[in-house]
Amino acid sequence: MKPRLAEVEWGLVLRTAVLLYVAIFILGLLLSFLWLVLLSTIHVSSAAAETAFSLITALLLIVVTGYGAWRAARQVDREAVLHGFLVGLMVALLSFLLDFLFSRQIQLLGLVVYALMVVAGWLGGVLAGYAES
Repeated sequence: MKPRLAEVEWGLVLRTAVLLYVAIFILGLLLSFLWLVLLSTIHVSSAAAETAFSLITALLLIVVTGYGAWRAARQVDREAVLHGFLVGLMVALLSFLLDFLFSRQIQLLGLVVYALMVVAGWLGGVLAGYAES
């Protein structure tokens, strides 16, 4: 395992993870603004609106993480799967730490989303590895 970790381009992994988190944050803000505009034109209960927005945001997190991991894994010569997995792991850890810092609690659904971020990163790496072959 040590030689594999020595081949990781940590700068690429960390830079991609931070950029992905910033992109997800900005997309989340834009999405929430559009969601509020939509809700002002139609009558939806606040509980249904919150549930729908949470699901859309979770899906966005997973898709953007997978895409970013795929892009990062395509940039390396070796260990594309490992790079994709590490990008997903770093985004999930960053999300976890910031969520915990601001809310001081972690819900079970949040843990599932973090795990899906890691899986999306791994899948992005797998897809990038197949593209190299």
